[in-house]
Amino acid sequence: MINLRFSKLPKHRKFNYQPVFYNEEKEELHARVDDIKREMGDLQHTGDTVKENIRRAYKVKQQDTRYGTTPSAKFYSLRLVIIGIILVLVFYKLWDSDILEFIFGHLKK
Repeated sequence: MINLRFSKLPKHRKFNYQPVFYNEEKEELHARVDDIKREMGDLQHTGDTVKENIRRAYKVKQQDTRYGTTPSAKFYSLRLVIIGIILVLVFYKLWDSDILEFIFGHLKK
């Protein structure tokens, strides 16, 4: 029999997923123990340990800024309100005065 196909259907693929369980407290404890051993001279510094130290320092820095407020962001909304009030007062003074008529009067000429 003639087997004619105009399109080829993909065959199924097996999914090979093995879950990885991550215990953050255990990893931090292991890293601290390794740091202490390096300070005592039992372990040597390698490229991987330096990278791990940088990752941990960056992670701590991100957690500090994520959950706490930085000094620059602490009064952000208050600054916006004050700037808005100042702009409204300046606009009101300009609107109420003859300065706008003086400026736009010269533009019409």
